[in-house]
Amino acid sequence: MKKEMKSKKHILCEKAPLLAMLLGCIIALLFVSIPGLLGLPRTAENLLESAAAVLFLIAFKRWFSPEFKGVFQASVPAREILIVFLPFIFKFVLSYISNLVDYGLYFNPTLLGLTMAIAAGFYEETVFRGVAVPIGMRYLKSKNKILIIVILTSLIFGLIHIGNVFQGASITMAVIQGTVTIFGGFLYVAAYLRTGSILVPIFMHGIYDYMCFLTDASLDNGIMTAETVTTGLILSVVIYVIAGIWGLYLIRPAVRDKIEAIWNEKWSLV
Repeated sequence: MKKEMKSKKHILCEKAPLLAMLLGCIIALLFVSIPGLLGLPRTAENLLESAAAVLFLIAFKRWFSPEFKGVFQASVPAREILIVFLPFIFKFVLSYISNLVDYGLYFNPTLLGLTMAIAAGFYEETVFRGVAVPIGMRYLKSKNKILIIVILTSLIFGLIHIGNVFQGASITMAVIQGTVTIFGGFLYVAAYLRTGSILVPIFMHGIYDYMCFLTDASLDNGIMTAETVTTGLILSVVIYVIAGIWGLYLIRPAVRDKIEAIWNEKWSLV
């Protein structure tokens, strides 16, 4: 017979879940950013940040609650995972075509680009979704909590990317990148909510970014350096918006009971 476990109490999460979600993002950001302070080569820094993200999520599981099953294991069959991958495949293929429109057969594989893509998946998914989503699903009381989680995490995700203006991007490009990132966030958080596994959006995020690093000549360390709005860029924005709306469809009211069941199962006390 399995021993019943007591649920751990988290007063801040219970009394101010939105604040707890935000603080969770900040704490994750500070922890995962530690390797960046060591003065290591960028490739090593990216890999260590990815490892730090995994360690943080393991520690988060133990802090959150002994019975919490964690964020790595999917709680749905393969068919459900395939459903959430359809908008990602749409976004991936058409974004590649939009890069072809602007840059032709540009192809620039580098070790740095590969490690940047790995870090983008683990680092950003941990910071913006890996912690905030479980806190929101556990403690938010609103009947619209799923929509609140999607909008809040995606807005934070997008606003952070607008900050690329301080790293060399023009204001126009930073705003465009921040805006499309919000729609990308809709898809990534929907994939997490629908599967229960952070590994799904980590894979989506990493493989998509790597494709961009390989085929988009305007990217410099992940920052859009183009000075003009091109045909391919306009197509890319449209693709992001469609994929983001598709992501919102994945968390439509008709499936929210299913999503609740996926996440309730993660806190089973037996």
